Amino acid sequence: MIASAPGKVILFGEHAVVYGRHAVVSAINLRCYAKAEKASDITIESPLGKTSLDFKVHPYVSYAIKRFSEIRPVKGVYLKIWSDIPIASGLGSSSAVTVAVLKSLDLLFETNLSNEEIFELARKVELDVQGIGSGTDPFVSTFGGTWLIPERERIDIGDYLDLTVIYTGKASITSDMVRKVANLREMYGDVIERIFDAIDSISLRSISALKDRDFEALSFLVRTNQLLLKALGVSCREIDEIVNKLENLGIPAKITGAGGGGSVIALGSVDLDGYKCLSVSLNAEGVREEKV
Repeated sequence: MIASAPGKVILFGEHAVVYGRHAVVSAINLRCYAKAEKASDITIESPLGKTSLDFKVHPYVSYAIKRFSEIRPVKGVYLKIWSDIPIASGLGSSSAVTVAVLKSLDLLFETNLSNEEIFELARKVELDVQGIGSGTDPFVSTFGGTWLIPERERIDIGDYLDLTVIYTGKASITSDMVRKVANLREMYGDVIERIFDAIDSISLRSISALKDRDFEALSFLVRTNQLLLKALGVSCREIDEIVNKLENLGIPAKITGAGGGGSVIALGSVDLDGYKCLSVSLNAEGVREEKV
């Protein structure tokens, strides 16, 4: 049985969403695939290697198996993982693999889980691995589309918006960045809360800008959101270089995802010399079975 789930881009609201503020997130047309076959023991094969249950090499897959086993015990399964989504790119690869694995196990063992049930399991896996998280990535990877979080209000933005993902070449470790912001919040609570409030306003203002195709407003919101993310300490030299190069070309850009590396999103079609640039489509379909 083969299942797939999409990656995502956070258009607005990174990190603030962990603390109850709004984010705007869209599933993209890059997917992770999981193939599940019955076996006598547990084997996980991916570009990271071939292991049994291994919470260091394959943390998300291993915890997905563990959480699924609470519903239907798994004594043996062969799981093969492959993906269009660059690992540690800020594009939701961890949640995509989690959701794809859960769906493949659901199909293999005929547990008939609803998407809501798959999401709830994936949410638990996110917390198992990271210790903290908003549930945004597993939600969007499960249901697809474009959403206002945390209300789970679907946003119809059409398909007019060209977006380019530029990979920094430096891995983004979500759990590290989430902890970094949490530590900053402990030290400077009142200041960080005000930054979260400003990001919240940006996310809410972006809805009308997206629907009205107001590029001027979107440009302002993208640039301002990036400055606030930098204030939270989740930018880095590689991100700053890309953002500055694009700014010199008049192109607004910001971190997408946890930061500290990973990817930058830019409004419009961009080809930046020396960087891996991916044109992506928004509003991708959520988790699904792949017919062989």
